[in-house]
Amino acid sequence: AFTLWKPEAFKVTAGQKHIHGYNKTVGSRRCSCDVCGGGLFTDHPDMGLIDISASLISGLTFTPQFHVNYQEHLLSVPDGLPKFKDLPAEAGGSGDLLPE
Repeated sequence: AFTLWKPEAFKVTAGQKHIHGYNKTVGSRRCSCDVCGGGLFTDHPDMGLIDISASLISGLTFTPQFHVNYQEHLLSVPDGLPKFKDLPAEAGGSGDLLPE
């Protein structure tokens, strides 16, 4: 599970010198730790968002709001949440929803 944040709400508080990134796609830069190799966050400048794994945010009570890229799912998740074929339109996707 990942969380989406506006860049102004995101701040690296320690270890900046150990963070390196690469562009897996034109629209995203994945950043990880040079020391342990763990993934930290992905910057999506075209969308104006940064995604961070929910498990990395200490004290966060994660409440899922929807599923993305559900057309690729391997396991059905009957939880009543919206299931986007790709991404919501606001995030550059089609906004198409799939049935549960």
